[in-house]
Amino acid sequence: MKYYEELQSWISQLEIVDTHEHLPHSETAWKPSDVLAEYLIHYFSCDLVSAGLPEAKLDWVRDPEVPLMDRWLAIEPFWDAARHTGYGRSLTLAAKGLYGIEDITRDTIEPLNAAFLAAAQKGGHFNYVLKEKSKIKVSLLDAHLGCDRTFFRSVYQMADFLFPSHIRDLRRIGDQFGITISSIRDWKAAAELKLDQVMDQGAVALKLTMAYARSLRFDKVTEHEAELEFNRLFADCHLPDWRPETYLGKAFQDHMMHHILKLADERGLAAQVHTGLQEGNGNFVYDSDPALLTNLFVEYSNIKFDIFHMGYPYQQVLSALAKNFRNVFIDMCWAHIISPQASVDALVEWLDAVPANKISAFGGDYCFVDGVYGHQLLARQNVAKALAIKVDQGVFDVERAKEIAQWLFIENPTRVFDLS
Repeated sequence: MKYYEELQSWISQLEIVDTHEHLPHSETAWKPSDVLAEYLIHYFSCDLVSAGLPEAKLDWVRDPEVPLMDRWLAIEPFWDAARHTGYGRSLTLAAKGLYGIEDITRDTIEPLNAAFLAAAQKGGHFNYVLKEKSKIKVSLLDAHLGCDRTFFRSVYQMADFLFPSHIRDLRRIGDQFGITISSIRDWKAAAELKLDQVMDQGAVALKLTMAYARSLRFDKVTEHEAELEFNRLFADCHLPDWRPETYLGKAFQDHMMHHILKLADERGLAAQVHTGLQEGNGNFVYDSDPALLTNLFVEYSNIKFDIFHMGYPYQQVLSALAKNFRNVFIDMCWAHIISPQASVDALVEWLDAVPANKISAFGGDYCFVDGVYGHQLLARQNVAKALAIKVDQGVFDVERAKEIAQWLFIENPTRVFDLS
């Protein structure tokens, strides 16, 4: 690609917006033990299982009390099989870019661990990785309202209000607002109070993660139908804390989702929605097809729906949704490590089908900070590749490609989440 090097060099200097992270809310909350325990918190560990590592062995592999080399030797054949996946490449890039170690192998795992622990002990690692090395202006942090605003802005999950399972859940929420919850209307009122509270505390969006637990299709359900399920939480006379949990069904969840979205719609609050591949092994990916959300896009037209993970493997479905609905936006968080090539191909196609102001290029989606560095590097490379292809095709020139890159990495997410 004739223009790739020029575009990649230009994009590498951008100070970008990161749309999604699961990191500790501050560096003081980060408690690293060793590099394998850290790097196998998630993602690449799933590729190791996919390659044949028994899932039951993961806790042992992550246990820093077990000698590091013993654990490495147990996973080495699976690591070698998966090292070139997006997850594996992200870790290799982190080892090289942060610690000067070219690859993660039997010969380098102990030096890598020593360098990792030395960096953690020294302090300032978050600033080094997120600011100095990754050039991230701000990251949107899932579920932490008390985050370090040097690095983060908060996104709040409303899952508590969709999945109460015991009377203690109602008491816990009620105690926050000094109210007694004895009906579904009390519960809905508490949801409104909570939403206003988290917005006052700086939350810039809601996060909706239901695809890990159920289908993304949320039907219209009457309050009466939902209340019949909600009242199951009061079914026992004494309601002891040791009583087994009661999982409420689809009717209640559907009704509450519509209620929460109505509140968000009235407040102009954006909603980030997990679609596509779920983290972990053995999931039902069809539950997370973004097309299942279509009725919500129609009804809640003022909500900016930020659709996560490029919908992988439903990239073309998401393209059609973003083309059809002015309130549907594409978010490539997690995407570049799920499949770097799919990310390039999808962006090339989206730029033919979807207005370029509707795509956000990067969200690290990591629980550990080193992974963010590797991911953002892949993201910058992938966007440069896709834009170089469009320049080579004569769709636009290199200066327009640079302008679009700035939209994708900075201006689009800034506008969607009102970060200016």
